[in-house]
Amino acid sequence: MSWDSEFAEPIDLPSREWQNARQRILDAADQVGSIWFARIAIIQALQRDRGNAVRRDFRSRFRKRSWSPEELTLLNKLVVAGASSGSAAEALNRREETVRIKARMIGCPFPHRNEIKRRPLTLVSSSDATRQGLPENRN
Repeated sequence: MSWDSEFAEPIDLPSREWQNARQRILDAADQVGSIWFARIAIIQALQRDRGNAVRRDFRSRFRKRSWSPEELTLLNKLVVAGASSGSAAEALNRREETVRIKARMIGCPFPHRNEIKRRPLTLVSSSDATRQGLPENRN
């Protein structure tokens, strides 16, 4: 059988990666190209297909939320009051990492963990918390 003969029903390749993989396989079969390039092209095409499926799910579940001025003010108050990034994240209903990054971006970063461990714990009463706009101590 010759490589020049056509298939009865040609297969449409959906993406540029698959077209590249097909060409690399044909080159390797004709001993013009390397089998390693064919392997790499197939892996890239497979990863691209898997990545698109994952990416679609990822985009539908997570959306970027903007920070309101009230949230930024509350974040600033929490940092100044000495709250941990975990308690601030809980109060703002956001991930801890997101809260730490935003605090750093607005110029009031949370203290390092070692500094927090050295400091004695101070409790905020419910009347002070409501006056300052902070979450109450639940203990």
